[in-house]
Amino acid sequence: MSELIKQIVEKTGVPAEQAQQVVEVVANFVKQKFPQFGGQIDSLLGTSGDDNSGNAGGNNILGDLGSKVGF
Repeated sequence: MSELIKQIVEKTGVPAEQAQQVVEVVANFVKQKFPQFGGQIDSLLGTSGDDNSGNAGGNNILGDLGSKVGF
């Protein structure tokens, strides 16, 4: 995940913390829409996979924001 965050920071100029939040929101959105790929997404991003549902979880910085805005 750090490589992706680094690229986002370099290409957009947003702070690393915001880039990490964006990656987490997108990953959770994709895992919610395509739960069968949750493990692959976690593997690709190097995340623990504790929150495959896209809902509020212990490691999800933004909680269930996606579900609150209609994702």
